[in-house]
Amino acid sequence: MTTDDAAFGGWRACDMCGEPIATVEESALVLRAETMEERRAALVASDADPADPPGLVPWDWGHRTCFEAQRPFYVIEGPRMDTLPRMMARTLQLLDEPWFLDTAWEDAVRRFYRVPFE
Repeated sequence: MTTDDAAFGGWRACDMCGEPIATVEESALVLRAETMEERRAALVASDADPADPPGLVPWDWGHRTCFEAQRPFYVIEGPRMDTLPRMMARTLQLLDEPWFLDTAWEDAVRRFYRVPFE
């Protein structure tokens, strides 16, 4: 892994409003409660093959203030994940949550960092 691989690459538009995110202090990675509830309901109501569950819950990126009205289920403020060691710390912290494996965390991490598949 090179130094460039560890650089934070998350400065993209907000998933909610589409406006640029100017500083890490105003940013957050969010799991929306509505999306978590939809997946849980789909698992309970589904007659689908347990080996083929509903898709993983995506993490949304954006301005913290844009997500406040969305009833966030879980929020990680930008400064808590703006380096690869901090992102690793968040990963280890999230592993203790019973709902963690229902989320698309790998996709979220890869949005910010180039992490090898190995």
